[in-house]
Amino acid sequence: TFGMREIRAEGDGLYVNGKPFHVRGFIRGREAHDHPNLEGLPLVEWYEKNILAAKRYGFNMIRFHSRIPPKECFEAADRLGMFLHVEIRKYFGKYQKERKQQDISDNTSLVDEKGWRDAILNHRNHPSLMVYCLGNEIRSPGLNPEVRHLAAVTKELDPTRLFIDTCAHGEFDRDYVDIDVQHMSYYYPFGRNYDMFDNTYNWLIYGSCTGLPLGGENLKGNVGITRAVPKKVRPVLAHEVCHYVAYHDLDKLEAKFDKFGVEKPWWIDELKKLVELKGLQADYPKMIEASRFFQFQSWKLGIEAARRSPLLSGFHFLQFSDTDRYENCNGVVDCFDDSKGVDEAEFLKFNNGSALLVDLPERTFFENDKVSVPVLLSHYEPELGGEASFRFEVVREDDGEVLLSGSMARIDLEKRGLWEICKLELAMPTVEKAYSLKLRTMLEVDGKPLVENDWNLWLFPNRPAELPAFTCTLALDEVDVQERYPQITAAGSLAVPEKLLLANRFTDEAFDHLEAGGDVLMLYRVPETRDCKVRAAREKYSLPTSWDRLKGVIWDRGTNCGAFMRESGALDGFPHNGFMDLQFAGLIDDCDKINLDGFPADVQPVMQGVDKAVRDRFDVFTFGLSELQPEWTMRKFAYALELRVGKGRLFLTGFNFAGLQTGCPEASGMFESIVRHVLSGNFQPETVIEADTLKSFLLEKAAKPLIKERRMTQYWQLDEEPLESKQYWKDSEAYIREDM
Repeated sequence: TFGMREIRAEGDGLYVNGKPFHVRGFIRGREAHDHPNLEGLPLVEWYEKNILAAKRYGFNMIRFHSRIPPKECFEAADRLGMFLHVEIRKYFGKYQKERKQQDISDNTSLVDEKGWRDAILNHRNHPSLMVYCLGNEIRSPGLNPEVRHLAAVTKELDPTRLFIDTCAHGEFDRDYVDIDVQHMSYYYPFGRNYDMFDNTYNWLIYGSCTGLPLGGENLKGNVGITRAVPKKVRPVLAHEVCHYVAYHDLDKLEAKFDKFGVEKPWWIDELKKLVELKGLQADYPKMIEASRFFQFQSWKLGIEAARRSPLLSGFHFLQFSDTDRYENCNGVVDCFDDSKGVDEAEFLKFNNGSALLVDLPERTFFENDKVSVPVLLSHYEPELGGEASFRFEVVREDDGEVLLSGSMARIDLEKRGLWEICKLELAMPTVEKAYSLKLRTMLEVDGKPLVENDWNLWLFPNRPAELPAFTCTLALDEVDVQERYPQITAAGSLAVPEKLLLANRFTDEAFDHLEAGGDVLMLYRVPETRDCKVRAAREKYSLPTSWDRLKGVIWDRGTNCGAFMRESGALDGFPHNGFMDLQFAGLIDDCDKINLDGFPADVQPVMQGVDKAVRDRFDVFTFGLSELQPEWTMRKFAYALELRVGKGRLFLTGFNFAGLQTGCPEASGMFESIVRHVLSGNFQPETVIEADTLKSFLLEKAAKPLIKERRMTQYWQLDEEPLESKQYWKDSEAYIREDM
C-alpha cells in the first residue's frame, strides 16, 4: 500500500500537489479532547468511523494533541484521505475529577532525541502524515537550542513534511519552522472583536526570540508604542478555535452507554442531580435546543471569520467529537462519533472545500439603511473549476418574499485561494414592522448551485415618533430615553410617581409604588454587577445578576449558552425564532443577566438564559472545590420577566439599552416592543408575589457577600485580553479571596 503527494509551504501559503490548501483541522489526542473506543470496535474501524464522520462535515486534518496515534489510525487516514498532525512530546495530567496535579518532570529536555528520530522513521512512509510537531503550548521554543537542533534532525530524516515546534506560544520571529500555529485570542468574532482573526498584535504575548523590543521607550505623555508583527512570513493556522459548549441530552447519552455495556461517565449522574436541584426538569429539553442553536451560530461565526482572514491558512477546531472524560459538550458529534443532529449540509456551507463568505460586521439594520457587503470566496475545492454565475437574494423569513436580488456572470473558479468576488450595495426597504431576513448567496452553473451560504439579518422600522406618547416618572441613571423619544413626558418624582415608573434599581419608593398598585418598568442596571472591573458599593436591594456578554461559553469561560423565549406580548415587535441569535447582540453584551436561583416566586421568564453546565476547572483545584458547583453552574437566568407585585405590576429586564442613544436597531426595537406591551391591556403578569416578600429577598441578598464569578468567567466578562496574563490570574484570585 502506498500513496504519493507533495506537501510544501511557500510564502504564506500551503500547497498539496501544487494546489493551494486550506487546513480545516480538528483536535484529538489529549484526554480532555478525545474519547475511548466505547463500542469496542477493531481499532482501524474505530478510527475510520471518526474520519468518515469528520469528512462529512468538511474537515481535512486531525491534530493529535500531545500524542502519536497508533498505526491503525495512519492506515485509515491513508486510505480515506485525512491529513495528520502529530505531537511527539506527551502532556501529563487530565482535566478529570480524579486529577490532583499535573505530573511535572524534573527532566528539562523536551523530548528524547532517539525517540524523536524513531518517531520520524516509523511514520514517514504514511502519506497521511503532514506535520511533525514537538508539542502543545511550549513556552519560549525559539530560545531553546534543543528545538532548533530537532528541526534540523527532522529535515535530515524527512524533508517532505512540515515541521513546527509548538502549537501556540511560539515567538513570532522564529525562522526554523515551516508553518506556525498561533493563538488568535479568546474573544468572540462579533461586535468589537469581529476582526479578531485579522490582526497579529496578540502574537506579541509570546515575545521575541531575537531580542526585538516589542514596546516603545522614552514615552512622554499618555502614549504607547507596539511593534507591528510581519503578516506574510509563513503559513499560519489558528489555534484551538470554536470550543463553544452546549448541553448534553443526558438520557439519550446514558442509554448509549447502557447499550454498549460501558461504564457511564461520573458527570452524567451529577448533571442529572443538578437539573433536579435547580428545578429545571421541564426546561431542560428547551435548554438543550437553545444551547445547541447558539453553539451552531458561534461555530459559523468562528469558522467564517477564520476563513475570511487574510492571515490564515487554516485552523484547528476544538473539537469534533465530545469526550466522555469531561462534562463539556463542545463536539459536533457525540463521544461515540455518532450524530447529535447537527445538519451536515448547513455545516458544509461554511466548512466545505469552497465557501462563500460575506464581510458583514452588523446583522441588524434600520429601514432605508445603505449597506455595503463585500462577498468573498474561500476556494480550495479541486473539483470545482471553470466559470460560474453569482446570485444573491434577501428574503423575508415569514413569507419568503424576495425583497432584494441580483446576479453577476463569469466568476472564475480556476483561481484558488481567498478573494473578493463582488460587493453588494443594499438599500434596505421601508417596513411597517420588524422582520427577520435571510441573505442567500450562491454560485451556479446552468441554474444548479455549486456553492451556497446564507446569513440571518434583522430589519427594524426607524420611526421613534410612532411610539405612543405617555407620561411617566423617570429614574434612570445612564440611559436618556427622551433623547430618542421626546414624546415621553417625565413627571412626578420617586416620592410621588406617575402610574408608570421607569427605573434602573429597586428602591423603597419603587416598592411603595408597586404595593399601591403602580406599574414599574425596571431597566435594571447597577454598578455592583461589574464589581470585578471597578469596585462598587452594594445596592440596598440587591438583585442577583451576572455581567453578561454576547459570546458563547468557551470551554469553561463564561455564562452564556444561549436563551429561549416564551410567548409574550413584550416580544411582539421584536423578530425572533424562539432562540437567542445575533439580533440580541446590542442588548445582551454588557447587560445585567438576572439570576433566579432561590427566587421567592416560580416565575417563567419571557426570555430565559441558559447558563453553562461545566466547572471552572482551574478554580476547582485552586480553591479545593469538588465536582460541579451549583452556585455557579446551570443557574436559571432571565433577560426579561414580569410579575404582579402586591397590587402593582413589574416588568423587569437587565437588557443593555445604552444603544438607544447610539442608533442601535435592536435596542430601539426591543424598547418600543416592551413599552407598547406595558402600556397595553395585555400586560397581565401571571406570577404573583407580595411586595414585602420580594423586598425581603433583595435585602437578604444585599446583606450577604456578593456572589463572584470564578476566575475563568471573570476573564470572559472583562473581555479585555486575548489570553489570561500572569497578572490577571493574580488579580482574579485576589478578588475572589477578598470576602473569604
